[in-house]
Amino acid sequence: MAAPMTAAGADPVGQAINATVEANRGARASQSRIDALDDQTRQMLERYRAATWQSQQLKVYAEQLEELASGQEAERDSLQRQLAEVDRTERELLPLMLRMTQGLESIVAEDLPFLQQERRDRIAGIKRLMADPSATNPDRFKRILEAYQIEAEYGRTLGAERTQVENRSVDVLRVGRTALYYLSIDGREAGWWNAAQKRWDRLDGGEIAQIRRGLRMARETLAPDLLRLPVPTAAMHAGAQP
Repeated sequence: MAAPMTAAGADPVGQAINATVEANRGARASQSRIDALDDQTRQMLERYRAATWQSQQLKVYAEQLEELASGQEAERDSLQRQLAEVDRTERELLPLMLRMTQGLESIVAEDLPFLQQERRDRIAGIKRLMADPSATNPDRFKRILEAYQIEAEYGRTLGAERTQVENRSVDVLRVGRTALYYLSIDGREAGWWNAAQKRWDRLDGGEIAQIRRGLRMARETLAPDLLRLPVPTAAMHAGAQP
């Protein structure tokens, strides 16, 4: 459970409510988009696999029918209609995969700034696979599905990474898609990601111990437990000191 931070003065709170609501809504919307597209991807993959299997079976059957007597005309017509439907599914799949790749890229660009290089590299790999003429659609679809599953998991987990903040190395703690906190390597300074202002702001020293515990939990060197970390409030987004 995370406790909200409050500001010393009340005026900045009223001025910053709209920015904070939008920032929080954006985080929830990003996770909802990922979850919804993940479901859509699974459904389309199942449909494609079924269509591919059906196509293989129908083509074998078509070859057999060609060897039969000409009295099978009606059955052959039905078979051709089914094959046309399979071809239509195949044609629809590529535009869907392109749209989902673009959607994934948009989500990463608008999200909290964590694991940025890893996530960009993952998207770049998908784009290379999409452009590879030797790649099969099942392989492409599998890679996209895996990327969405990874993005969906970010919203349900703690994460830790060592990265650069203001040109210095720090340890960053991610709490789902709700908040990012950093701790300096020497353990003397802490901060949080101000999503509304898109910048890193400092926290007072009282949060250092909890951020350190959170980093250990994320790295699985400490058993999961309750974390008492501040949830960014309107006053914090406005720049007031907690």
